[in-house]
Amino acid sequence: MSEVRIVSRLWRGKAKLLHPAVMPACLQLFLHVWHPLFLAGLLFAASGPGLARPASVPATPTPAAFTRPISFPVRPIRLIVPFPAGGVPDAVARLLAERLAVRLGVPVDVDNRPGAGGTTAGDVVAKASSDGHTLLFHQATMLIQPGLEPVPYDVVRDFTPVARVATMPLFLVIDARLPMRTPQQWLAAVNASPGSYSYGSGQAGSPSHLYAQYAVHGVPNGVPLVTAKGEAAVVQEMLAGRVSACFCAFASVQAQVRSGNLRLLGVTGVARSQLAPTVPTLQESGVDGYGAGAWYGVIAPAKTPHAIVARIASELDGVMSEREVRDRLLAAGLTPLRDSPEAFATAIRSESIQWQVILRQTGGPTEP
Repeated sequence: MSEVRIVSRLWRGKAKLLHPAVMPACLQLFLHVWHPLFLAGLLFAASGPGLARPASVPATPTPAAFTRPISFPVRPIRLIVPFPAGGVPDAVARLLAERLAVRLGVPVDVDNRPGAGGTTAGDVVAKASSDGHTLLFHQATMLIQPGLEPVPYDVVRDFTPVARVATMPLFLVIDARLPMRTPQQWLAAVNASPGSYSYGSGQAGSPSHLYAQYAVHGVPNGVPLVTAKGEAAVVQEMLAGRVSACFCAFASVQAQVRSGNLRLLGVTGVARSQLAPTVPTLQESGVDGYGAGAWYGVIAPAKTPHAIVARIASELDGVMSEREVRDRLLAAGLTPLRDSPEAFATAIRSESIQWQVILRQTGGPTEP
């Protein structure tokens, strides 16, 4: 109804015309198509039945009056990846690039830009042309980074979400020699004797690191936090008895869980993971604050035309429907996801708030 009010104000001479770039679509339609017809109707009625319809005014608007076809893609697409070559994130990016190239009919080149916590790659895409030919493959840490240090872009303002392709659920994992069987039992034991337990993390400032700190942020005197070089090193520390628990990806712990050396107590996110469907979410277990997930997704520069975003999202959905792609992601400990630009945008807005709350409550990631 806002467009109706604006049109009414224009008719009374109480509003100024807006630039087409910011004018509501409904108002543009009125001014460019129906407004001339409206005026012509007035002239026709005022002039009497003897006058013919003005030749310059079409009887009905044609489809060409509403749409402008967009040619996309017209050259190779560059997929900027803020991770070094090798490793799971790079492998997922290259898998997507390979499949997208087939579907889009142009090469999709992976451009690795590691460094600065992913902000180097993000800055390249934020400043790129909004024509869909430069895309960013990133993870949920891009929502955390602005709370740790200044970044040269605004995550919400300077990007257009296209689609998430996978989530990486983080499991609350403990040493199986400990007697706890539920997240509540674990947290009660930690609160009762914080010096007797410890958390491990493979990367400072990562979701697993922040969740470990958040789990014990209210515990008097704190709980020791051990930072190792990657989750594989955290697992080795747990097997050696030097670390009691971690928030880890399934791929890092599944072998030791199956052998009985480690135990899964809960999983982050809003739904159970198909990687371990019998493990309840922390929310199910009565532990709140762990809804933000770890994900991988494709993002375009701000102001990328909707038609281009929709085309890329549609092709990504097709890629994620392929059995081989889903199997390869599951084998890497990831949960395949078929997403939409709208759902991704909603997740970015809500999870950005969740991570900033966690950062404020924990005081940010701390080094041991």
